[in-house]
Amino acid sequence: MRAAAGGRAFQLHLLCPGRAWSPPSPSATGTAPLSHSTPAGRLHQRRLPRGFLPTLEPGVSTVYMCRRVHSASSTVSLDDRSKAELTDGSNGDIVHKSEMVGAFQRIPMVMPATDILMSAQRKSRNVPPTKGITNIAKRERNKGAKQLDALMKELSVPLRTYTENFPRRRDLHPYERSLIELTFGEGYYEKVLGRVDALRKKINSVGKQHASVCAKSLTKREAEERLTEGRKELEEVFQRGQHAIEDLIDVAKALRSMPVVDPHIPTLCLVGSPNVGKSSLVRILSTGKPEVCSYPFTTRGILMGHIVSNHERFQVTDTPGLLTRHDDDRNNIERLTLAVLSYLPIAVLYVHDLSEDCGTKVADQYITYKHIKERFGGRLWINVISKCDLLDKVVPSSFDYDDEEVRRYRMFGPEDAIRVSVQSQVGTEELKQRVHHLLTSQMARIKDGKSEDELQGTDSTVRRLT
Repeated sequence: MRAAAGGRAFQLHLLCPGRAWSPPSPSATGTAPLSHSTPAGRLHQRRLPRGFLPTLEPGVSTVYMCRRVHSASSTVSLDDRSKAELTDGSNGDIVHKSEMVGAFQRIPMVMPATDILMSAQRKSRNVPPTKGITNIAKRERNKGAKQLDALMKELSVPLRTYTENFPRRRDLHPYERSLIELTFGEGYYEKVLGRVDALRKKINSVGKQHASVCAKSLTKREAEERLTEGRKELEEVFQRGQHAIEDLIDVAKALRSMPVVDPHIPTLCLVGSPNVGKSSLVRILSTGKPEVCSYPFTTRGILMGHIVSNHERFQVTDTPGLLTRHDDDRNNIERLTLAVLSYLPIAVLYVHDLSEDCGTKVADQYITYKHIKERFGGRLWINVISKCDLLDKVVPSSFDYDDEEVRRYRMFGPEDAIRVSVQSQVGTEELKQRVHHLLTSQMARIKDGKSEDELQGTDSTVRRLT
């Protein structure tokens, strides 16, 4: 296997467990079989290029390639396992590995159906007959068959490129799998790709049939008529199925616009009930500029920002608000928040509005907070009481709570909570310092090589999101 990295080509050889490795001859190619006959005494160590790490899984021989993908929002380090050859040493079957986050930024650009058709028509009409054919009828049927074959390929090859290069859902990171389901609905992504592939197969079938018929023409006129008929039917088949391409364009735009979260960079996730002030805090903490309005569910997706402090770079994500209800009753907007909490290595900044200016009662906020805290309490965590300038001005409608815990929560909030007001700039500097300390601690955990479950905080009992 050959791989390009940093402008240089590297020759990689996969070592099967239990077998000796022998250096290849200078003339060996990337597809040449490995030799296992070299005595162990003649072996010498050979360093692999940076970024290529052999797996330690028993029975599997593979090489992982790491690369960086640049997007408008961030530069993401990706573990590009899908591009490496993953082979089971026992029977040669392909072993599928999950992608790291960032697969959506690698999906191909989808051309509009009209552009694909116009390009195919132009290129196919310029295909000449094979040179040296003197008989007029033979030359015309040869040209007709070749032009129909070219038209078929020019229409079907882009569709095959799309179906092959759009990531399979099973190979995606769990976070990205959940984004697909919550954004488009269960099965819609696969349905669109299936329709595009069905269109490709139909075009190939019709194109081969008409090219074969045209190649059997007896006269020049017959060949011309069959060429016209074949071209017309191919174009009609493509136009009838072009809605699948348009749907794929919409899917590609939606996926490519989703923010990339680099799991190797500490990330602060703002969580809380709707309209408690999360977006306002994102604006003062990071470069992110989410919409800030006085009505709930302003944030309807995952919004990203970045913090640069002491030459260190961190990520901040704003999430949709959570209502007080069972997970099975949550809408897809709320489930986006649970997907971030469940699948990404984040630290939590939980926002409370004890003034009830957000429209959610303190008792309901407390129930939601307790549920999320119990479920994801293993994360690094900061509690923030927002809109603290309103606490002395607004008396909640239901101040006399029967529950002692709720009454205490209404008066003081969670333990060690920071009181902040974006309007009057109260507590903002303290919050920035606490956030920097929190993310620095998160960076230390990442560098110390904590386990995957600890970094991601994935609860083994995470409820089904969809």
